[in-house]
Amino acid sequence: MSMKIVIIGGGSFTWTPTLAGDLFLREPLRGGHLSLVDLDRNAAESMKRYCDMMNEALKSEWTIAAESLEQALVGADVVCVSISTGGLAAMHEDYHIPEKYGVYHTVGDTVGPGGISRTLRNVPVMVDIARQMEKLCPNAWMVHVTNPLSQLTRAVAKATSIKVVGLCHNFSGTVSMLANYLDAAYDDIDAVSVGVNHYTWMKRITCKGKPVDHLLTLDRYVDYHREKHAALLTNTTDDMIKEALEMKTNMEYYLNFVLHERLGYFPVGSSNHVAENLPYYCNDEETLRRYHIRRKGVLPRRQTLIDNRKRQIEQVLSGERPVPAPKLSREGLSAICEALLTGKPERIIVTMPNEGQISNLPLHAAVETWAIAGGGGIHPVMSGDVPDVVLGSMLSIVTEQELTVEAALSGDKDLVRKALYVSPIVHRKDAVEALAGELLEAHKAYLPQFFGTVTA
Repeated sequence: MSMKIVIIGGGSFTWTPTLAGDLFLREPLRGGHLSLVDLDRNAAESMKRYCDMMNEALKSEWTIAAESLEQALVGADVVCVSISTGGLAAMHEDYHIPEKYGVYHTVGDTVGPGGISRTLRNVPVMVDIARQMEKLCPNAWMVHVTNPLSQLTRAVAKATSIKVVGLCHNFSGTVSMLANYLDAAYDDIDAVSVGVNHYTWMKRITCKGKPVDHLLTLDRYVDYHREKHAALLTNTTDDMIKEALEMKTNMEYYLNFVLHERLGYFPVGSSNHVAENLPYYCNDEETLRRYHIRRKGVLPRRQTLIDNRKRQIEQVLSGERPVPAPKLSREGLSAICEALLTGKPERIIVTMPNEGQISNLPLHAAVETWAIAGGGGIHPVMSGDVPDVVLGSMLSIVTEQELTVEAALSGDKDLVRKALYVSPIVHRKDAVEALAGELLEAHKAYLPQFFGTVTA
């Protein structure tokens, strides 16, 4: 028995080598079929050749094809989506336009004007893929890694019958940091995790079964960071970004330790992700510096990263350098595929509709907790409540996301304005009308639900 797995965005020079390598490394998945789909057919063909080389080196007996979306979806078991509608040029506008109105995005892909704008562009594409899945592979799981994770998961679940989860490596990155900080192994660290993607909080953190909250102090973190001064490698695409951007000395988790001391719970993900949910930290450049939070633009550094990765892949394809030996990463796609195929349970952090796994967040909202993948599907682990000290801010984020998803599905511009108005990071409420208009106009080519069919 084998699986057919599809990667949409399969021409990615950063994501596909990691995701495909993970699939090839898992022995129970041997002999599967991988379909790569990409708007850039040349990129998909290049990644097919690269995957063929990895497959041959590992002797994993997969078949690999670069196909159209329709060809790929027929008979698929798992469909992984990794896309960015509008690419880096659109993301640049998501950073640049809000700064005119005093919003300094530190990531810009999930909440605030940047997250809202990115949702509006990606929802039509994601929902269209899901609707084609309803026709061609109605029993398949959509397992996506596309930001904003929460909103896109919610949109697919709300508008279609497709089973969907989103995967993020922020939890594994945070666990890696804590393990390093506590001089422990990765598997020694455990915690209950509750929230929405990029605003999730750890409860009951343990190391080898013992509580460690008393060890998570800011002074100790600063000392630890000075001693280490090195990148933490979890073998994810974020590692490559950190290396390329030379951020090895940045105190990525400074704000996390500040918040843990003040609130008693530890936020998941780097300070840059956390800060965007708490407006005080992103509306003043001096505050950003004081808490070691960096603004994250996309040009030219992220384009340089992509160009470097493409050049490395091309050197492998031309024989100038050997195929790198893949290492199993902590990305969750291959673990889910193996669990679904074999029935052997796998515990994994996912974003999926709230079925009560978080007791004090609205039902059906997309939330992030532990889940168990296995032969019966993917089922959330009941994880209790969001702590009171962060519940209010989280409910504001959920409201922003719900309004944004409904706006993206309906094409209602008034809902866009409302989402911006309730967004905590938008502190100049009188600027919402102008901000909404400018973002919509800038991305008009990617917003058919608002403007009809527009040629990009």
